[in-house]
Amino acid sequence: MAKNGSLLASMWQKVRIPIISIFLLWHFTGVVLWLCPNSLIRHRLLSPFIGYINFFGLWQGWSLFDNPTKVNYYLTALVTFRDGTEKIWAFPRMDKLPILAKMHKERYRKWAHDVLNDERNSFLWADAVRYVARQNYNSHNPPVAVCLVRHWSRIPPPKEGLGKPLPDADDGQSVLYMRDVTAEDLK
Repeated sequence: MAKNGSLLASMWQKVRIPIISIFLLWHFTGVVLWLCPNSLIRHRLLSPFIGYINFFGLWQGWSLFDNPTKVNYYLTALVTFRDGTEKIWAFPRMDKLPILAKMHKERYRKWAHDVLNDERNSFLWADAVRYVARQNYNSHNPPVAVCLVRHWSRIPPPKEGLGKPLPDADDGQSVLYMRDVTAEDLK
């Protein structure tokens, strides 16, 4: 038995560096292909890596650099309950979260502030209202309406704002979407 164990350990010592090297080569090939410009050959070469990249969240969109924004948007929801009380529910904001929470909430923030905030994605608003209603569900006083509110503040140019915190005050807000909540929405 000990002989078999030492044989396995010896075999592992011989193959571990090549196995790790092959994995690293495969991993970095996928990452580099992801960063390449979109083309048919890139699409074909990238296909074996897609499941791995999506599972571990290694994908990255570069639209951030396409058109730098001059306005900071964020969303809140005004939840109205059966008894008439109201509550403001905030989608996660990176500037308000501790460092460890930021790492876990970043993709969710992108959904809430980059995708949901865009009028081209208005088909998502009803589902977002259902999500907010479920997050605020109370069997004794359930939500009856949810209003998605977009807030914005101007981002000062670097020469005016370098080294200074972003302003806390909103420059404006508007109702993005409002919907009554049904019993089916809360299931």
